[in-house]
Amino acid sequence: MRAEVGRVNILVVDDRPEQLLSLEAVLAPLGENIVKAASGREALRCLLQEEFAVILLDINMPEIDGFETATLVRQRRSTRHTPIIFLTAHTERLYVERSYSLGAVDYIMTPFAPEVLRTKVSVFVDLFKKTQQIRLQAESLRAHAEQLQRLNRAALTINAALSLDAMVAAITDAARDVAGAHQAMTLVKLERPGERARTAVSLSERYATFQQEAPPPVAGRLSAFVCGRNRPLRMTQRELAQHPEWLDEGAGTPPPRGFLAVPLTAADGQNIGCIQLSDRRDGEFADDDETVLVQLAQLASIAIQNCVHAEAREANRLKDEFLATLSHELRSPLNAILGWTHLLRSEPFDEQRVSHGLEVIERNVAAQTKLIEDLLDVSRVATGKLRINAAPMSLASVVEVAIDAIRPAAEAKRLTIDVSLDPAIEVKGDADRLQQVVSNLTSNALKFTRPGDHILVSLRRAGAYAELTVRDTGEGIAPDFLPFVFERFRQADSTSRRAHAGLGIGLSLVRHIVEAHGGSVVAESPGLQKGSTFVVRLPLLGIGRSPLAGSPREARSRVHASHPSHACSAAPSDLGGLHVLLVEDDADARELLQEVLSQHRAEVTAVASAREALAAFVAARPHVLVSDIAMPGEDGYELIRAIRQCPPHAGGDLPALALTAYARKEDQKRALDAGFHMHATKPIEPAALVAAVASLAARARAGELSRARDRGSSEEINP
Repeated sequence: MRAEVGRVNILVVDDRPEQLLSLEAVLAPLGENIVKAASGREALRCLLQEEFAVILLDINMPEIDGFETATLVRQRRSTRHTPIIFLTAHTERLYVERSYSLGAVDYIMTPFAPEVLRTKVSVFVDLFKKTQQIRLQAESLRAHAEQLQRLNRAALTINAALSLDAMVAAITDAARDVAGAHQAMTLVKLERPGERARTAVSLSERYATFQQEAPPPVAGRLSAFVCGRNRPLRMTQRELAQHPEWLDEGAGTPPPRGFLAVPLTAADGQNIGCIQLSDRRDGEFADDDETVLVQLAQLASIAIQNCVHAEAREANRLKDEFLATLSHELRSPLNAILGWTHLLRSEPFDEQRVSHGLEVIERNVAAQTKLIEDLLDVSRVATGKLRINAAPMSLASVVEVAIDAIRPAAEAKRLTIDVSLDPAIEVKGDADRLQQVVSNLTSNALKFTRPGDHILVSLRRAGAYAELTVRDTGEGIAPDFLPFVFERFRQADSTSRRAHAGLGIGLSLVRHIVEAHGGSVVAESPGLQKGSTFVVRLPLLGIGRSPLAGSPREARSRVHASHPSHACSAAPSDLGGLHVLLVEDDADARELLQEVLSQHRAEVTAVASAREALAAFVAARPHVLVSDIAMPGEDGYELIRAIRQCPPHAGGDLPALALTAYARKEDQKRALDAGFHMHATKPIEPAALVAAVASLAARARAGELSRARDRGSSEEINP
């Protein structure tokens, strides 16, 4: 390690200007800074401002002579050991003795030989430079040792992180601390399906205003360059200013005091991100900063991979537990359904017993449908396909609908639900998804609250946010489980002896839906048997009531009416005189749909394939087509396209309802684009099916369907 020392200062003190010029000319070949002082007082002022390698001091000067000046120099701690060479014409022994008594290193008589003076001064200049070099090296070693200590502390902090997000944040803080920078950012991108990139920003107190706002711009292009070449990059502020194209658009001026970035690499050498620093606290980034940051990046890379492997092992464990739980949760309602089906077929029961059996079957089918819907939502979240159809809405009405749906179950468990809602609160959100949030939170509270206790649901305004609180007095949450309560497939008790059913995905869906709305959700609990509180915060639509919102009851009615199944259920249920062409490859499903339509006096032609459907369509033109989408050979899309190729007078405008087990928005759009007028998700309730067929037939008579298809609109029917 070599510390460079630049030009040093030499102080020349003499009251005669010609002597000062002469000494300056003699010492000029040394290439150092010659500072001239015309008096002792001026020399002392110079010593207060600068550090000098040697002082050339005349003895005979007015006011303060050379001896008095030397005495004052020696009294100051900072100049006590500065070499002093006296220059004088006095040859008396008394002057010489006094000079050395004041700590002079030499006593030169004038006139003197220039080479002799230069040689003597150069000795003290070299000594000063070496001393400075040793001092700088010592400071550099001390700073490097301190960096290594910080690096050791950072390694402990990083490896103590409980999650990858917490680890990335710890890496960022450690990088800024180790290198002494004002700004730091870490990017971690793992090439795994469904894995999101992690980023963290750390700012010093200098950027305190950014702590609650967007952080200052970072050099994204340079970071991408570092990740691409997988090698460190260090640039000064001047280099960045000369190449503005390297900075992001809108970044403004280059980061002060330079830029430093090092890559994060996996064990196989593949890049997994980078750490970048800008705006060093003191000077530009140096070799030592780069070296220690590379070491930190190596530690961080190992820690990240260990964390990923640990998360993968934990994910496998959770997956195994989840599959075991899923098997139990799916088989339990199936046992009830199959058992009661067998009993109803084999044993003669009275009407009351038959009605009870059908209720059990219906209840377990609904429970299994809910499980499947939750699993589909988890899949949508994992693949990034969770859709939010946001619109201005009254949040209180959504909460009321969810509470009304769960109130019978609460009453059956002798639980009281206390509701306190601010009817003026409005947000921009998806009513169905937010209703799902409220339902999942209240169902969770219902599950873990003892009979006879109560649940509190409140909605209030908190600054610029709507704050929904669901509080229960139930079993509470253990402190060690609280950080994982919103993680997918996590359950506090996943053993076979657990008291509560469920897959451990309801609260995970709550978090994802709330975050998709730009909000947040937190869980709090004092501990086991002390209840729990869930708080959802969503951005308010605006201050005051929107013209879109009426009274809470009017808004609530809009939530119901906006759901197509409610609109369809209001349609006439008598299908007498209608000829329905039913296409379904599954025999049991086809028989069930045919029976439902026949019970409502429709004439049904039921076929199992698109080929049979086209033959039936040509033989006897139906009034309405109900077709499954997924079928072997030709599917429902090919069937409807073939029908739409016919002219209107030959049935080309046949009203058509698509049936599919796929509930994505893109499936609905594809059905519309292919030529269907309505789209229903399986399983469809009998009443909804009858209402949809009746509505299609009625609107076909009114000539609405062709116009609706031309406008690019459709309806979706849900069970």
